[in-house]
Amino acid sequence: MKDTTLTLVGVVIGIFLGVGAVTFLLDLLAGSVELISMLSSGAGLVLLIAIGAFLVIKIRVINSLISGAIIGIVLNILAKAIIGEDIATLLISQFGL
Repeated sequence: MKDTTLTLVGVVIGIFLGVGAVTFLLDLLAGSVELISMLSSGAGLVLLIAIGAFLVIKIRVINSLISGAIIGIVLNILAKAIIGEDIATLLISQFGL
């Protein structure tokens, strides 16, 4: 998926899940950093390259999601300040769910 698609997914996550989603995604990034530090203890070079490539992709995906989630949270805060309701509440009332 492209970064813009993941950012849009992150916006939806930020709108509906809020700050908890960003905290969860940041914990995933912290886990990736811990994995890198554990692997430097003498694993094979090929294994390190393969895991490094996986982590680069994982970190790019998570960063896009975090960016989108932060945008979603800011949009939600602005909607609440201007209109007085969350975006999720507006969408649910609009579709009659």
